[in-house]
Amino acid sequence: MSAVNPKMLDAATIEGLCRQAAGGNGDALEQLLCHYHRRLIGFVRRKIGVQWQARIDAEDVVQEAYVAAFESISGFNYGGEDSFYHWMTRIIDHRFYSQVRQLSTQKRSTAREVTPAGSSYNAMLERCFRDSTTPSRLAQHEDAAGALMNCIARLPEEYREVVQRVYLDQEPMSRVAADLKRTEDAVRRMAGRALERLEACMGRASQYLSRPS
Repeated sequence: MSAVNPKMLDAATIEGLCRQAAGGNGDALEQLLCHYHRRLIGFVRRKIGVQWQARIDAEDVVQEAYVAAFESISGFNYGGEDSFYHWMTRIIDHRFYSQVRQLSTQKRSTAREVTPAGSSYNAMLERCFRDSTTPSRLAQHEDAAGALMNCIARLPEEYREVVQRVYLDQEPMSRVAADLKRTEDAVRRMAGRALERLEACMGRASQYLSRPS
């Protein structure tokens, strides 16, 4: 399907993308998530508020929600222009309260402090795609982190884990390899293949993200 600039998404276009996404078109879902990304990030940041802002990262919640969206989009039923947005907020609610329950059972001393919102994704764009024309150009876009999160959500589960731990959390390769019961070379190759997929996905994203003003 042809890419559509999010600034030009009228009600009819959104309906078409929603129906295509529910029918299994991953590119249509990708465009919808990019279109609603800022609203969804704003929604979860308001939920986090002051109480959880040092312990829950909005980008982590939205990343998990994007993965869930790709897994469950077949169950979405279009019910109006904003029905997809409200469907996503229900997924985000579930992910947010799941993190709250988990953190509530932990002692404060063992809870991690989160990094500033989006910083790990922007850092990954700069670090991993520095020499790649399209992603590096996209990195200057204010929605670049959202596009990367969207692309990560489309990766196979094992690739997502490697990307999260190696490139976002920057864990030692040896630890990741040990946990996955693979050699470091095998994990390194897996990480490389994941980056190739992300680069291709980011290239698509650059076609339909709104142009910086």
